[in-house]
Amino acid sequence: MHVDEADQLYRELREAAAGPPETYARVLERALAACEADPAGGGYLDALELHDELAEAYDRLGRVEDALRHVDALVQGDYQSDPDPRCRRAEILTRHGRLAEAAAIWDEVARDTPDDVWLYNNAGLEYGAIGEHQIALTWLTKGLELAVRTGDPERLVDQLRDLRADSLAALDREPDWLQTAEPRAAARTARPRPSLTHAPAQVARGRGDQPPVAWAWLPADEYPHLEQRWPDIADAPIVRDETGGLVGHATYCRRMEGRLRARSEAGMTTIRITPVRWAEYTAWRTDNREEGDPADLRARYAADRCTDSSGVITWPPGRNEPCWCGSGRKYKKCCGVPDPGGML
Repeated sequence: MHVDEADQLYRELREAAAGPPETYARVLERALAACEADPAGGGYLDALELHDELAEAYDRLGRVEDALRHVDALVQGDYQSDPDPRCRRAEILTRHGRLAEAAAIWDEVARDTPDDVWLYNNAGLEYGAIGEHQIALTWLTKGLELAVRTGDPERLVDQLRDLRADSLAALDREPDWLQTAEPRAAARTARPRPSLTHAPAQVARGRGDQPPVAWAWLPADEYPHLEQRWPDIADAPIVRDETGGLVGHATYCRRMEGRLRARSEAGMTTIRITPVRWAEYTAWRTDNREEGDPADLRARYAADRCTDSSGVITWPPGRNEPCWCGSGRKYKKCCGVPDPGGML
């Protein structure tokens, strides 16, 4: 595989990832075929990563057997992931109602990797998503107990508690001591977390000394109106390519992700994203008689919206949660993916 061919395929993959899953799957299959046809292709494209993406794409399309086929390729290829890649098969089977098959895999992986908190998180998440809250609660309780006992090195306590709270409520059960138990500090590690445009705005203080910070962001349905409604953003480097052309919404979000990571790495610990839509924004300006610099106005709007949390997005989401950008893909497969091209 020539470098130019690999670069072209990579660009097509990036563009297709933001489009319909049918198109993305076709481009992925073509990339996988090219990679497997040329052993040297592994230097440009990772076949296992392509299998991983195809499993997710086919799952979204409801093509269960195709999805499972690519998951099996991951297991056979000794793909490294958290949790064990066998859980991908269990997740897909759970989503599509094949619970007995899924349960056998979840249990097998639990026997093999009993100290992997991601296993319990993912099992609980999938069972809760299909309304099997009693089963979800069992997995989430084990995961939360493990995270608390070990000091939460994976930083999953908050997510486990949120998922567990949903299952407790669905089962009409009161929160218990585990919902507020603090992880053992001695085992806790400082694991790096993934590190929008527009001036951030501080909002009401949360836990700790640092107040949350709100960032204004244009969602996909607002982005086509960028130049008409938001001319100051339209002139900003974050939405322009090397030739001055307007980048797509997916690229805009990836660049926003890069700025978020930079702020996080600089010590900003609590970040909220406020989607800005013209109708709501102009109504807010009218109601509050707000005037001034457009960027400052958006920052004030973002902060104001954060006070009631209506429609506000907490960043970063969990790796297996939907991405904050609204693509419908998991965060770890969308904006949460490190960018080898340095676009972040």
